[in-house]
Amino acid sequence: MSLDFSWHQFVTILKYKMEQKGKHLILVDRFFPSSKLCSNCGYKKDDLKLDDREWTCPQCLAHHHRDINASENIEKEGKRILREKNIKIIRDNDTAVGTTVNAFGEDVRLSLGEQFSMNYESIAL
Repeated sequence: MSLDFSWHQFVTILKYKMEQKGKHLILVDRFFPSSKLCSNCGYKKDDLKLDDREWTCPQCLAHHHRDINASENIEKEGKRILREKNIKIIRDNDTAVGTTVNAFGEDVRLSLGEQFSMNYESIAL
């Protein structure tokens, strides 16, 4: 129960912080088959086992690394959910970096300083 509460608390704080910055938190369903879907053509490999770290799609012959493929599918699903909610995605070098807000009929982009960093660094605590 403690872990469930901790996760809920983390998501609540993250959502609050994202909203403060004009961002959207999108949660993908935990049963979304991100590893089993071919990120190239959408084929679903139902017999994929947890220890299968790589696989080749029998439909389009694309070779996948399980975690990279899953991350690409999660990104696509998140963007699909954003489009479904009519939320505009701003792109910079094909990377979603923010959203626009409407201010008196004009689309306004948050300043770069208000965007989340795309750098992946470890920080000693």
